[in-house]
Amino acid sequence: MDFLYLFRILLKRKWLIIGTGVLAAAIAYVLTMGQPKKYRSFSQFSTGFTVNDEVKLTSDNVDIYTADVKFNNVIVTVTSPSVMSLLGYSLMIHDFEDPNPFRSLSQKQMQTPLYRHIDRDQALRTFKEKLETMTMLTSFKPEERDLLEYMNMYGYDYNSLMKAIYVNRVQRTDYVEIDAVSEIPDLSAYMVNNLFPEFLRYYRRVRSTRSEESLDTLKSLMDRKKQDLDAKNDQLRSQGILDVGEENTSKLETIMNLETTLTQEQGKQTQRQYDLEKVNKRLVALGGAPATTGKNAKTTPTGNNDELVILRNAMNDAYKAYISSGSSDPALKKKYETLQAEYQQKIAATQPDFGSGTSADPGESKAALLDKKSDLETDIRAGADNIVAIQDKINSIKGNLAKDASKGAAVESLIRDAEQANKDYLTAKQHYNDAVDITSSSVSNFRPIISGQPAINPEPSKRLLIVGMAGASALIITVLVIVLVTYLDSSIKTPVIFSKTVGLKMISMVNFMNLRQKDLAEIITNRETTPDDLNNKRHNQFRESLRKLRHEVESSGKKIFLFASTKKGEGKTTLIQALSYSLSMSKKRVLIIDTNFCNNDLTLQLNADPILEKIHPGQGQTVLGQVRNAAKEVGPSIFAIGSEGGDYTPSEILPRENLLQHLRTLGDDYDYILLEGPPLNDFSDSRELAQYVDGVIAIFSARHIIKQIDMQSMSFFHELNGKFCGAVLNMVNLDDVNAS
Repeated sequence: MDFLYLFRILLKRKWLIIGTGVLAAAIAYVLTMGQPKKYRSFSQFSTGFTVNDEVKLTSDNVDIYTADVKFNNVIVTVTSPSVMSLLGYSLMIHDFEDPNPFRSLSQKQMQTPLYRHIDRDQALRTFKEKLETMTMLTSFKPEERDLLEYMNMYGYDYNSLMKAIYVNRVQRTDYVEIDAVSEIPDLSAYMVNNLFPEFLRYYRRVRSTRSEESLDTLKSLMDRKKQDLDAKNDQLRSQGILDVGEENTSKLETIMNLETTLTQEQGKQTQRQYDLEKVNKRLVALGGAPATTGKNAKTTPTGNNDELVILRNAMNDAYKAYISSGSSDPALKKKYETLQAEYQQKIAATQPDFGSGTSADPGESKAALLDKKSDLETDIRAGADNIVAIQDKINSIKGNLAKDASKGAAVESLIRDAEQANKDYLTAKQHYNDAVDITSSSVSNFRPIISGQPAINPEPSKRLLIVGMAGASALIITVLVIVLVTYLDSSIKTPVIFSKTVGLKMISMVNFMNLRQKDLAEIITNRETTPDDLNNKRHNQFRESLRKLRHEVESSGKKIFLFASTKKGEGKTTLIQALSYSLSMSKKRVLIIDTNFCNNDLTLQLNADPILEKIHPGQGQTVLGQVRNAAKEVGPSIFAIGSEGGDYTPSEILPRENLLQHLRTLGDDYDYILLEGPPLNDFSDSRELAQYVDGVIAIFSARHIIKQIDMQSMSFFHELNGKFCGAVLNMVNLDDVNAS
């Protein structure tokens, strides 16, 4: 849409737009004349969500997003029906008991059945009870429903209080502000000062209840985890495993100690073998054959031999007892070491020093060597027994480890389950302890900062703003409606829109004329006078438009014209008559033939003889002669031939040799012949008539909308191969043209 055209449309309707805005402003001014004065009070309290002066149990930093959620929760709680109802109960109690109530009922309200039905003393007791117990009135009970309606009469119900009270966070601070606006300064201050205590009382009660429920939940969870842990430990005990890790570690350490002892014993055994070999060599050197070694070896008894044997046997028994205990009994070990030391001292006291050589010492007795040999053989046998005992112990412990390993995945799964159950129990216990600490040490961080004071001056009146906004809103809405109507109006109202929409050559534009009770001939010939300048301007514009059309017709070089349209009501009949009068003023003879069989308005309006279907050669008179006799003069140099009309086409009703085939023979008597065709959207007559004429003129009404069927019919004009002379835009509003 052309914005300049839209602007001119709005400019043309400027008085309508301005008048609508002024009217709306005046209505708003009248409606706000009785607007009561409002007094505002406010109070503020801190929350501690972002700045906390209390001693903290933890060193957690402030989470801005969490704090924002907490602020929203507080605001929702303050404005909740539960808290607002407590304030309403407090206000009702004040107005019942105080000699200077904030609000009093009017005489009309006191005459209502509800007021007469209410027992004020009982209502006061109920309000106090509800305020004390922090419970709400319910509409399910008839007596409480009456009290709710009673509060509504005073304006202390939830909806009324929500309209008067506004709660919001003071931006970028830790404060929440409560605003109240009412017609009484003291009432506004009372509401903001009492809403915070009621909120705090309700908040503490809800928080205490939730804390107890949370502790009970955590306690039950901790107990359940403890039961799970005990069950897992019982399963482990049933498998003979108290602590599998420690048990396996102890067995491995025992094996390592036994293997170390076995290595030491094997080393001692080797040393004894070497010592025995040395003694045998010394006996050989002294001239005595060495006795056999081993279990069957025999020793020479001496005076001290029995005592040495007893000590050696006691020492060996102590060593075996120590080994049998798993080398873990310190008393047995000490006993063995004491007997070993005593035995070695005995040996040292009875044996002389032989030196380190293999040759016989002259001072050494053969009996001493034999006795030493007997001791070495006994030690070798005892060492062999010890080595066998140690190896058996090691094999036994390794067998036990293999049995433990054969328990496989079942034991490992039990162990993992027990460890996980222990972790879960410790976690649940930690959560419970933390909750107990927080609950026992938690305090309310809400603190009043600013108390509400009765306002001295009323709030600035918004009357002028309301009046201005009403006028501006009406003005904007009017403009939008006009723009919307103009945008939705897709009619071809101006030549510019016609050219963009239709795309046909336009030879003239004819403005709209109201021809009711007017003579078209007098308007064309300028014989009708009117004192109205606007009508005179329209008449002149109409005549000038027809003169332009007449010029296009005369300059085309054609004489026979068909006036066609895509739909009914485009103004073909009126334009043909008007053009005929205009042509007659330029001294031209015009013949009008009504070929619109479906709607023969030309025949009826011109009162012409309906003889078109009857004129044909062969009646003893030429076609021209028949036309001269049948044509009726309807104006100066204007003649008309009518048709009977009916539901048929020219080819169906006209004879083989008809008047339309001889139109060019009428050129000597008539300068122009004008034919009217029916609408192309509904009938095919115009397509048949096009073959008889020199040119076709399309008529379009500026009030009509071009649809898809019109676009299909307009293809007829493009297929005329030079016969199409152009289009006429009829019934144009001059205001729209001037706006565009």
